[in-house]
Amino acid sequence: MSTNTETQSETPDAQPVTTPADASSDVESEIDVDDATTTEPAGETHPEVEPEPESESESEPEPEVDGDEDAEEDTEEDADIVTGPPRQFQAAITGGDIKDFVGTLRAIVDEAKFNIGPDGIQVRAVDPANVAMDDGVLSAGAFESYDASEGILGLNLERLEEVLKLANRGDLVELSFNTNTFKLVIHIDGIEFTIACIDPDSIRMEPEIPDMDLPASFTVDEVQISRGVKAADMVSDHIQLRCDETEQAVFIEAEGDTDDVCLELTEEEYIAITAVDAEALFSLDYVKDISRKFPKGAEISITFGTDFPMMIEYEFADGECEILSMIAPRIRSD
Repeated sequence: MSTNTETQSETPDAQPVTTPADASSDVESEIDVDDATTTEPAGETHPEVEPEPESESESEPEPEVDGDEDAEEDTEEDADIVTGPPRQFQAAITGGDIKDFVGTLRAIVDEAKFNIGPDGIQVRAVDPANVAMDDGVLSAGAFESYDASEGILGLNLERLEEVLKLANRGDLVELSFNTNTFKLVIHIDGIEFTIACIDPDSIRMEPEIPDMDLPASFTVDEVQISRGVKAADMVSDHIQLRCDETEQAVFIEAEGDTDDVCLELTEEEYIAITAVDAEALFSLDYVKDISRKFPKGAEISITFGTDFPMMIEYEFADGECEILSMIAPRIRSD
């Protein structure tokens, strides 16, 4: 699947970013979105290799390289990379499903690249602070009708969300791309909107999803997460997840200047749980923004580790839409 907020570093000890709101107590970890360069460890040296003397009597002829063949392979590889808009995109979907999808992305970013293909739409975006990331997949099966070729559309999510507010959850929303005007055309109950697309190259690069070992996990109804977030919001601007292996329980906690709150999720409330000792602190604003977009009645799966990011996964549209959200932890300083 499928979670503008920005992603975190691939390791928990990546270069931290100090948040102005709480610089003295803890710092927010980052999601690394630039893997283009690597550095060698300081102090590491490589021994020089002495070149072998050339033999005056014997010399191996250099193998001939077919330049045309290599150039042809490079051309074929470049042809597989789609950078422009789709030649064809026409789809219809219920208002509730498209609003949930766009609303989820809108919780962290204002614009995003929609990677469109014959099998559906995939969007991955990271927020400007590199703290939160969304990865969403809206499969072709979620649509009432769907016909698309490969391509990328850059869209202003704030504008798109405003237009979709005119659709009721049961209304049919028709989407198409006009290749002449480079605009997205939206039909809702007899009203036609045209929205100008954004150059995808002007939108932040799509990050890689870090490969992490997150030992603790649990699945509950979205109502339970919302309860914990609301309680934490009464006392603090941070929220902690704590898993206790002995008690086989997860606790949602918050500590304020004068008040504390703790919600223990009971055995009856778990749909599934893997209880391993772990705890991590997160910025409540990010958790709150993402949790507000949970579809009603959705089963929310959360995985985390001590001072590692939190992964939030859920589905809607009868399983045809998958969302993965990731939030970087706050690293507590002494």
